[in-house]
Amino acid sequence: MKKIITILGTRPEITKLSPLLPLLDKEFEHIIIHTGQHYSFNMDKIFFHELGIREPDYRLDIGSGTHAEQTGKMMIEIEKILLKENPNAVLVFADPNTPLAGALAASKLNIYLVHLEAGCRSFNKKMPEEINRILIDHCSDLLLAPDKKAYNNLLKEGLPKERIKIVGSTAIEASLRNRELARNSNILKELNLQSGKYILCTIHRAENTDDLNILRNILCSLNEIAKSIQIVFPMHPRTKKAILNDNSPINKKIKIIEPQGYLNFLKLLDNSLFVMSDSGGIQEEAAALNVPCLILRNETEWTYLTDAKKNMLIGTEPRKIIETVKYLLSDRKQIDAMKKVNLKLDKEVSRHILCELKNELKQ
Repeated sequence: MKKIITILGTRPEITKLSPLLPLLDKEFEHIIIHTGQHYSFNMDKIFFHELGIREPDYRLDIGSGTHAEQTGKMMIEIEKILLKENPNAVLVFADPNTPLAGALAASKLNIYLVHLEAGCRSFNKKMPEEINRILIDHCSDLLLAPDKKAYNNLLKEGLPKERIKIVGSTAIEASLRNRELARNSNILKELNLQSGKYILCTIHRAENTDDLNILRNILCSLNEIAKSIQIVFPMHPRTKKAILNDNSPINKKIKIIEPQGYLNFLKLLDNSLFVMSDSGGIQEEAAALNVPCLILRNETEWTYLTDAKKNMLIGTEPRKIIETVKYLLSDRKQIDAMKKVNLKLDKEVSRHILCELKNELKQ
Protein backbone atom coordinates (compact mmCIF):
# COMPACT_ATOMS: atom_id res chain seq x y z
CA MET A 1 0.00 0.00 0.00
CA LYS A 2 1.37 3.39 -1.01
CA LYS A 3 2.04 5.96 1.73
CA ILE A 4 0.62 9.48 1.46
CA ILE A 5 1.19 12.33 3.88
CA THR A 6 -1.42 15.11 4.05
CA ILE A 7 -0.16 18.38 5.54
CA LEU A 8 -2.71 20.85 6.95
CA GLY A 9 -2.78 23.60 9.53
CA THR A 10 -5.75 25.99 9.27
CA ARG A 11 -9.53 25.91 9.58
CA PRO A 12 -10.17 26.10 5.81
CA GLU A 13 -7.78 23.22 5.15
CA ILE A 14 -9.43 21.05 7.80
CA THR A 15 -13.01 21.74 6.71
CA LYS A 16 -12.39 21.53 2.96
CA LEU A 17 -10.40 18.31 3.33
CA SER A 18 -12.97 16.72 5.65
CA PRO A 19 -14.67 14.61 2.93
CA LEU A 20 -11.32 13.45 1.50
CA LEU A 21 -9.35 12.46 4.62
CA PRO A 22 -11.44 9.35 5.49
CA LEU A 23 -11.14 8.12 1.88
CA LEU A 24 -7.37 8.50 1.99
CA ASP A 25 -7.35 6.51 5.25
CA LYS A 26 -9.12 3.63 3.49
CA GLU A 27 -7.10 3.56 0.30
CA PHE A 28 -3.56 4.43 1.40
CA GLU A 29 -1.22 4.24 4.34
CA HIS A 30 -2.21 7.76 5.27
CA ILE A 31 -0.44 10.09 7.68
CA ILE A 32 -1.74 13.53 8.70
CA ILE A 33 0.61 16.32 9.81
CA HIS A 34 -1.02 19.30 11.53
CA THR A 35 1.34 22.27 11.68
CA GLY A 36 -0.74 24.21 14.22
CA GLN A 37 -0.89 27.37 12.10
CA HIS A 38 -4.36 27.76 13.70
CA TYR A 39 -3.92 26.68 17.26
CA SER A 40 -6.87 27.73 19.45
CA PHE A 41 -9.70 25.29 20.18
CA ASN A 42 -12.29 27.30 18.24
CA MET A 43 -9.96 27.89 15.30
CA ASP A 44 -8.75 24.31 15.08
CA LYS A 45 -9.40 21.31 17.31
CA ILE A 46 -13.18 21.70 17.42
CA PHE A 47 -13.34 21.04 13.68
CA PHE A 48 -11.80 17.57 14.02
CA HIS A 49 -14.29 16.73 16.74
CA GLU A 50 -17.38 18.10 14.98
CA LEU A 51 -16.63 16.58 11.60
CA GLY A 52 -15.64 13.17 12.90
CA ILE A 53 -12.10 13.41 11.54
CA ARG A 54 -9.46 11.36 13.30
CA GLU A 55 -6.68 13.08 15.18
CA PRO A 56 -3.51 13.96 13.22
CA ASP A 57 -0.52 11.64 13.52
CA TYR A 58 1.78 14.61 14.12
CA ARG A 59 1.00 17.98 15.72
CA LEU A 60 3.75 20.55 15.31
CA ASP A 61 2.15 23.38 17.34
CA ILE A 62 3.99 26.06 15.34
CA GLY A 63 1.55 28.86 16.20
CA SER A 64 1.79 32.46 15.03
CA GLY A 65 4.74 34.51 13.84
CA THR A 66 5.91 36.42 10.79
CA HIS A 67 5.52 34.71 7.43
CA ALA A 68 9.22 33.81 7.37
CA GLU A 69 9.28 32.59 10.99
CA GLN A 70 6.16 30.50 10.58
CA THR A 71 7.15 28.97 7.24
CA GLY A 72 10.74 28.32 8.34
CA LYS A 73 9.74 26.57 11.56
CA MET A 74 7.23 24.44 9.68
CA MET A 75 9.79 23.42 7.04
CA ILE A 76 12.29 22.29 9.67
CA GLU A 77 9.77 20.07 11.47
CA ILE A 78 8.06 18.77 8.32
CA GLU A 79 11.42 17.77 6.81
CA LYS A 80 12.21 15.65 9.89
CA ILE A 81 8.92 13.76 9.52
CA LEU A 82 9.29 13.27 5.76
CA LEU A 83 12.76 11.81 6.25
CA LYS A 84 11.43 9.49 8.94
CA GLU A 85 8.27 8.38 7.10
CA ASN A 86 9.63 8.33 3.52
CA PRO A 87 6.20 8.71 1.83
CA ASN A 88 5.38 8.04 -1.81
CA ALA A 89 3.56 11.36 -2.05
CA VAL A 90 2.75 14.52 -0.11
CA LEU A 91 -0.61 16.27 -0.47
CA VAL A 92 -0.96 19.99 0.32
CA PHE A 93 -3.99 22.20 -0.02
CA ALA A 94 -4.63 25.78 -1.19
CA ASP A 95 -2.61 28.83 -0.12
CA PRO A 96 -1.70 29.35 3.59
CA ASN A 97 1.89 29.15 4.86
CA THR A 98 1.34 25.50 5.82
CA PRO A 99 1.10 24.12 2.26
CA LEU A 100 3.98 26.35 1.16
CA ALA A 101 6.22 24.90 3.88
CA GLY A 102 5.08 21.39 3.02
CA ALA A 103 5.64 21.93 -0.69
CA LEU A 104 9.14 23.32 -0.25
CA ALA A 105 10.17 20.57 2.16
CA ALA A 106 8.78 17.79 -0.06
CA SER A 107 10.18 19.14 -3.33
CA LYS A 108 13.66 19.61 -1.83
CA LEU A 109 13.58 15.91 -0.88
CA ASN A 110 12.30 14.93 -4.36
CA ILE A 111 9.06 13.54 -2.95
CA TYR A 112 6.09 13.45 -5.33
CA LEU A 113 4.02 16.54 -4.53
CA VAL A 114 0.28 16.98 -5.07
CA HIS A 115 -1.36 20.42 -4.85
CA LEU A 116 -5.10 20.41 -4.34
CA GLU A 117 -6.89 23.64 -5.36
CA ALA A 118 -4.12 24.41 -7.82
CA GLY A 119 -4.20 27.26 -10.33
CA CYS A 120 -6.43 29.71 -8.45
CA ARG A 121 -5.21 33.27 -8.98
CA SER A 122 -6.22 36.72 -7.72
CA PHE A 123 -3.42 38.33 -9.79
CA ASN A 124 -2.50 40.49 -6.80
CA LYS A 125 1.04 39.68 -5.66
CA LYS A 126 0.69 41.95 -2.64
CA MET A 127 -1.34 39.12 -1.13
CA PRO A 128 0.92 36.55 0.55
CA GLU A 129 -1.55 33.83 -0.44
CA GLU A 130 -1.01 34.63 -4.14
CA ILE A 131 2.76 34.18 -3.82
CA ASN A 132 2.19 30.93 -1.92
CA ARG A 133 -0.11 29.53 -4.62
CA ILE A 134 2.32 30.31 -7.43
CA LEU A 135 5.30 28.79 -5.62
CA ILE A 136 3.39 25.65 -4.60
CA ASP A 137 2.05 25.11 -8.12
CA HIS A 138 5.51 25.39 -9.66
CA CYS A 139 6.92 22.91 -7.12
CA SER A 140 4.17 20.33 -7.68
CA ASP A 141 4.13 17.12 -9.72
CA LEU A 142 0.32 16.77 -9.83
CA LEU A 143 -1.89 19.86 -9.99
CA LEU A 144 -5.52 19.24 -9.02
CA ALA A 145 -7.45 22.29 -10.25
CA PRO A 146 -11.00 23.15 -9.14
CA ASP A 147 -12.21 24.52 -12.50
CA LYS A 148 -11.35 25.39 -16.09
CA LYS A 149 -10.14 28.90 -15.22
CA ALA A 150 -7.63 27.53 -12.74
CA TYR A 151 -6.56 24.96 -15.34
CA ASN A 152 -5.99 27.69 -17.92
CA ASN A 153 -4.02 29.80 -15.42
CA LEU A 154 -1.58 26.93 -14.98
CA LEU A 155 -1.20 26.44 -18.73
CA LYS A 156 -0.49 30.17 -19.19
CA GLU A 157 2.30 29.89 -16.61
CA GLY A 158 3.93 27.18 -18.69
CA LEU A 159 3.07 24.16 -16.55
CA PRO A 160 2.75 20.90 -18.51
CA LYS A 161 -0.78 19.94 -19.51
CA GLU A 162 -0.28 16.31 -18.51
CA ARG A 163 0.38 17.32 -14.89
CA ILE A 164 -2.95 19.19 -14.52
CA LYS A 165 -6.32 17.58 -13.74
CA ILE A 166 -9.67 19.29 -13.11
CA VAL A 167 -11.37 17.66 -10.11
CA GLY A 168 -13.77 20.30 -8.73
CA SER A 169 -13.92 22.02 -5.35
CA THR A 170 -13.91 20.16 -2.05
CA ALA A 171 -15.28 23.30 -0.34
CA ILE A 172 -18.59 22.82 -2.19
CA GLU A 173 -18.68 19.12 -1.33
CA ALA A 174 -17.80 19.73 2.33
CA SER A 175 -20.49 22.40 2.75
CA LEU A 176 -23.20 20.21 1.24
CA ARG A 177 -22.02 17.19 3.23
CA ASN A 178 -21.98 19.01 6.56
CA ARG A 179 -25.10 21.15 6.12
CA GLU A 180 -27.29 18.44 7.63
CA LEU A 181 -25.01 18.14 10.67
CA ALA A 182 -25.21 21.92 11.13
CA ARG A 183 -29.02 21.85 11.33
CA ASN A 184 -28.70 20.51 14.90
CA SER A 185 -26.77 23.59 16.04
CA ASN A 186 -28.52 25.85 18.60
CA ILE A 187 -26.41 28.90 17.76
CA LEU A 188 -29.35 31.00 16.50
CA LYS A 189 -31.22 30.48 19.76
CA GLU A 190 -28.11 31.15 21.83
CA LEU A 191 -27.49 34.46 20.03
CA ASN A 192 -31.19 35.38 19.86
CA LEU A 193 -31.11 35.60 16.05
CA GLN A 194 -33.90 35.13 13.53
CA SER A 195 -33.26 33.46 10.20
CA GLY A 196 -32.90 35.96 7.36
CA LYS A 197 -32.84 38.95 9.71
CA TYR A 198 -29.08 39.49 9.96
CA ILE A 199 -25.92 39.86 7.90
CA LEU A 200 -22.95 37.64 8.70
CA CYS A 201 -19.50 39.25 8.44
CA THR A 202 -15.94 37.92 8.64
CA ILE A 203 -12.61 39.71 8.16
CA HIS A 204 -9.27 38.00 8.54
CA ARG A 205 -6.98 38.45 5.54
CA ALA A 206 -3.69 40.21 6.21
CA GLU A 207 -4.23 42.84 3.51
CA ASN A 208 -7.39 43.96 5.35
CA THR A 209 -6.25 43.66 8.96
CA ASP A 210 -2.62 44.81 8.70
CA ASP A 211 -3.44 48.01 6.79
CA LEU A 212 -5.20 50.19 9.36
CA ASN A 213 -6.69 52.48 6.73
CA ILE A 214 -8.42 49.54 5.05
CA LEU A 215 -9.54 48.06 8.36
CA ARG A 216 -10.95 51.41 9.49
CA ASN A 217 -12.78 51.76 6.17
CA ILE A 218 -14.44 48.38 6.56
CA LEU A 219 -15.38 49.04 10.20
CA CYS A 220 -16.77 52.45 9.27
CA SER A 221 -18.96 50.75 6.67
CA LEU A 222 -20.15 48.11 9.12
CA ASN A 223 -20.99 50.76 11.73
CA GLU A 224 -23.21 52.54 9.21
CA ILE A 225 -24.87 49.35 7.94
CA ALA A 226 -25.61 48.21 11.51
CA LYS A 227 -28.03 51.16 11.80
CA SER A 228 -30.28 49.33 9.33
CA ILE A 229 -29.80 45.62 10.09
CA GLN A 230 -28.20 43.32 12.65
CA ILE A 231 -24.62 42.31 11.84
CA VAL A 232 -23.11 39.18 13.38
CA PHE A 233 -19.32 39.35 13.41
CA PRO A 234 -17.30 36.26 14.50
CA MET A 235 -13.99 37.98 15.13
CA HIS A 236 -10.76 36.32 14.04
CA PRO A 237 -7.86 36.68 16.55
CA ARG A 238 -5.79 38.71 14.05
CA THR A 239 -8.70 41.10 13.47
CA LYS A 240 -9.43 41.42 17.17
CA LYS A 241 -5.81 42.26 17.93
CA ALA A 242 -5.67 44.93 15.21
CA ILE A 243 -8.94 46.54 16.34
CA LEU A 244 -7.92 46.58 20.00
CA ASN A 245 -4.49 48.04 19.21
CA ASP A 246 -6.10 50.76 17.11
CA ASN A 247 -8.89 51.36 19.63
CA SER A 248 -11.32 51.38 16.69
CA PRO A 249 -14.94 52.30 17.54
CA ILE A 250 -17.58 49.64 16.82
CA ASN A 251 -21.35 50.20 16.73
CA LYS A 252 -22.99 48.46 19.68
CA LYS A 253 -25.55 46.99 17.28
CA ILE A 254 -22.82 44.81 15.78
CA LYS A 255 -22.92 41.48 17.59
CA ILE A 256 -19.26 40.52 18.07
CA ILE A 257 -18.79 36.84 18.90
CA GLU A 258 -15.86 34.47 19.27
CA PRO A 259 -14.74 32.38 16.27
CA GLN A 260 -17.21 29.54 15.92
CA GLY A 261 -16.93 25.84 15.33
CA TYR A 262 -17.55 24.78 11.77
CA LEU A 263 -21.11 23.54 12.31
CA ASN A 264 -22.16 26.64 14.26
CA PHE A 265 -20.66 28.79 11.53
CA LEU A 266 -22.43 26.87 8.78
CA LYS A 267 -25.71 27.35 10.64
CA LEU A 268 -25.07 31.10 10.93
CA LEU A 269 -24.14 31.29 7.26
CA ASP A 270 -27.08 29.19 6.09
CA ASN A 271 -29.57 31.43 7.91
CA SER A 272 -28.07 34.83 7.10
CA LEU A 273 -29.66 37.24 4.61
CA PHE A 274 -26.22 37.44 3.03
CA VAL A 275 -22.59 37.32 4.09
CA MET A 276 -19.82 39.93 3.80
CA SER A 277 -16.36 38.42 3.88
CA ASP A 278 -12.78 38.51 2.63
CA SER A 279 -12.47 34.72 2.94
CA GLY A 280 -11.94 32.59 -0.15
CA GLY A 281 -13.45 29.55 1.54
CA ILE A 282 -16.61 31.36 2.61
CA GLN A 283 -17.20 32.51 -0.98
CA GLU A 284 -17.62 28.87 -1.98
CA GLU A 285 -19.41 27.78 1.19
CA ALA A 286 -21.95 30.55 0.67
CA ALA A 287 -22.48 29.54 -2.95
CA ALA A 288 -23.02 25.92 -1.91
CA LEU A 289 -25.65 26.99 0.65
CA ASN A 290 -27.19 29.49 -1.80
CA VAL A 291 -26.37 32.52 0.35
CA PRO A 292 -25.25 35.69 -1.51
CA CYS A 293 -21.69 36.72 -0.67
CA LEU A 294 -20.35 40.28 -0.86
CA ILE A 295 -16.57 40.05 -1.12
CA LEU A 296 -14.58 42.61 0.88
CA ARG A 297 -11.63 42.57 -1.50
CA ASN A 298 -10.69 44.13 -4.82
CA GLU A 299 -10.09 40.78 -6.50
CA THR A 300 -10.94 37.11 -5.99
CA GLU A 301 -9.60 33.72 -7.02
CA TRP A 302 -13.17 32.43 -7.38
CA THR A 303 -14.07 34.41 -10.48
CA TYR A 304 -16.47 31.71 -11.69
CA LEU A 305 -18.81 32.77 -8.88
CA THR A 306 -18.58 36.51 -9.60
CA ASP A 307 -18.81 35.93 -13.37
CA ALA A 308 -22.02 33.98 -12.77
CA LYS A 309 -23.27 36.84 -10.52
CA LYS A 310 -23.66 34.40 -7.63
CA ASN A 311 -21.25 36.50 -5.56
CA MET A 312 -20.42 40.20 -5.74
CA LEU A 313 -17.00 41.87 -5.48
CA ILE A 314 -17.44 45.15 -3.58
CA GLY A 315 -13.92 46.15 -2.45
CA THR A 316 -13.02 47.97 0.77
CA GLU A 317 -14.07 51.57 0.12
CA PRO A 318 -16.80 52.70 2.58
CA ARG A 319 -18.94 54.47 0.01
CA LYS A 320 -19.23 51.46 -2.29
CA ILE A 321 -19.78 49.01 0.56
CA ILE A 322 -22.52 51.12 2.16
CA GLU A 323 -24.25 51.95 -1.14
CA THR A 324 -24.24 48.31 -2.26
CA VAL A 325 -25.66 46.99 1.01
CA LYS A 326 -28.31 49.70 1.26
CA TYR A 327 -29.35 48.95 -2.33
CA LEU A 328 -29.71 45.24 -1.54
CA LEU A 329 -31.69 45.97 1.62
CA SER A 330 -34.03 48.37 -0.15
CA ASP A 331 -34.64 46.10 -3.14
CA ARG A 332 -34.61 42.40 -2.26
CA LYS A 333 -35.04 41.48 -5.95
CA GLN A 334 -31.25 41.62 -6.38
CA ILE A 335 -30.77 39.20 -3.49
CA ASP A 336 -33.39 36.92 -5.05
CA ALA A 337 -31.61 37.15 -8.41
CA MET A 338 -28.30 36.05 -6.84
CA LYS A 339 -30.08 33.14 -5.17
CA LYS A 340 -31.66 32.07 -8.46
CA VAL A 341 -28.30 31.62 -10.17
CA ASN A 342 -28.07 27.87 -10.65
CA LEU A 343 -24.68 26.24 -10.15
CA LYS A 344 -23.73 22.69 -11.06
CA LEU A 345 -22.56 21.45 -7.66
CA ASP A 346 -20.43 18.30 -7.65
CA LYS A 347 -20.84 16.16 -4.52
CA GLU A 348 -18.23 13.58 -5.57
CA VAL A 349 -15.09 15.72 -5.74
CA SER A 350 -13.19 13.66 -3.16
CA ARG A 351 -13.74 10.51 -5.21
CA HIS A 352 -12.44 12.27 -8.32
CA ILE A 353 -9.32 13.23 -6.34
CA LEU A 354 -8.91 9.68 -5.06
CA CYS A 355 -9.09 8.28 -8.60
CA GLU A 356 -6.41 10.70 -9.80
CA LEU A 357 -4.13 9.84 -6.89
CA LYS A 358 -4.51 6.09 -7.38
CA ASN A 359 -3.89 6.43 -11.09
CA GLU A 360 -0.79 8.61 -10.66
CA LEU A 361 0.66 6.39 -7.92
CA LYS A 362 -0.39 3.23 -9.81
CA GLN A 363 -2.26 1.72 -6.88
